[in-house]
Amino acid sequence: MRQKFSTWLRGIPLRWRLTAWYVFLLALILAGFSAFIYFNMSRSLKQGLDSLLFSQGEQVLSSLDNENGLPRLDPNLPLLPGTYFGLYDTGGKVLDTNMPADLATGFQVQGLTASQPATVEIKGVEWRVLLVPVREKGQQPYWVLVVRSVEETEEPLDRLLLFILIAIPMTLLVAAGGGIFLARRALQPIDRIAAKARQISATDLSRRLDLPHGNDEVGHLVATLDEMLDRLDRAFQRQRQFTADASHEFRTPLAVIRSQAEAALQRQHSPAEYRQALEIIRDQAEWMGNLVAKLLLLARSDDRMEQMEMEPLDLGELVEGVTAEFQGMAAEKGLRLVKKIKENVVVRGDQTRLTQLLANLVDNAIKYTPEGEVVISLERRGRQALLQVQDTGVGIPEKHLAHIFERFYRVDKARSRAVGGFGLGLAICDWIVRAHNGKIEVESAVGRGTTFKVWLPVE
Repeated sequence: MRQKFSTWLRGIPLRWRLTAWYVFLLALILAGFSAFIYFNMSRSLKQGLDSLLFSQGEQVLSSLDNENGLPRLDPNLPLLPGTYFGLYDTGGKVLDTNMPADLATGFQVQGLTASQPATVEIKGVEWRVLLVPVREKGQQPYWVLVVRSVEETEEPLDRLLLFILIAIPMTLLVAAGGGIFLARRALQPIDRIAAKARQISATDLSRRLDLPHGNDEVGHLVATLDEMLDRLDRAFQRQRQFTADASHEFRTPLAVIRSQAEAALQRQHSPAEYRQALEIIRDQAEWMGNLVAKLLLLARSDDRMEQMEMEPLDLGELVEGVTAEFQGMAAEKGLRLVKKIKENVVVRGDQTRLTQLLANLVDNAIKYTPEGEVVISLERRGRQALLQVQDTGVGIPEKHLAHIFERFYRVDKARSRAVGGFGLGLAICDWIVRAHNGKIEVESAVGRGTTFKVWLPVE
């Protein structure tokens, strides 16, 4: 039942729901305020009536006189209109009164409490009464009863209640109209946002909401949605570029494999020729396998599925190991591979990934440095470890620096396949650094060399 009600409620337009809530809350406020006014006024009128009874009772007592040994009240007593009085003996017999006889005899003074106002109903009419004792020589021979109709308090209360019953529905009706108008005005920007958003599709994310907005909630929503569209557009562009680049990378080795296989099948060849064709096919398959492994690593990193085995690591030992591993490769090109470890620095990280990071950077430095040296340095700066790989190679043009960490991006596309690159190494380096809560920077000048700086938090 609750689910059906929720479904039905969600089907109601938002402007109607906002108006309904607005009118409901206003009705509660008006009802509470009206009840407060009504009961306060009722109490005030009742207190005023009781005060009037006391003052009128004092006037009646002051006019009490004896005539031939019998108590008498002044018939010309200047009382307020609507005030009645009666003089009773202790047995409840009426001795003197300005009330009609049937009314005077209807009051049972024995059942009333002295000096305490009470409400008595006689023949369907309510009366507010005050019983005052008359004492003579320490005794109480008589009672004076002062009476006023409750109608004088009920009449203004009835008028107030009638006003409330008319005013509240009219107010709610006007409030509902105003609420609908205000809700429609308030939601107009949302309607424009929805209309603009319908024009944006996954195939064309270049469009923006581009709506005028201020520094309010709607303005923040528009700005946030435009920022989200920017991110989505960049992500889709990267995805399309990634797909195109991956397809391009696979197309060449697949073409080589196919051509070698077709050539081998067209006619008989010598064992040496078959062996050469198979070696070419093997090399291309191995190259594609390495590419697939790196693509899988990046895909797992995007999904946060690649687990890191974090442990305290001495970066100095890692630099020592990578330097020793690449000494032979540097010597073959006539390069000097120099390490500068100023102090031992301990970080918390994954040894395999950090080794891969440094190896990628050193491998690139050696590949693109025709002569000179490659320097690996390590030092500590405050709470950060600074690992640098500096070469004296060809350098990177400034226009490419902002893109070198993008996947499949190559500064020299013609030469990269010759040196065995995929254009994924620096993208993997960037992921490894970010996974260790660090950052990687690059500085380069054409013809003067390149420096990669890796900042990692120390233990």
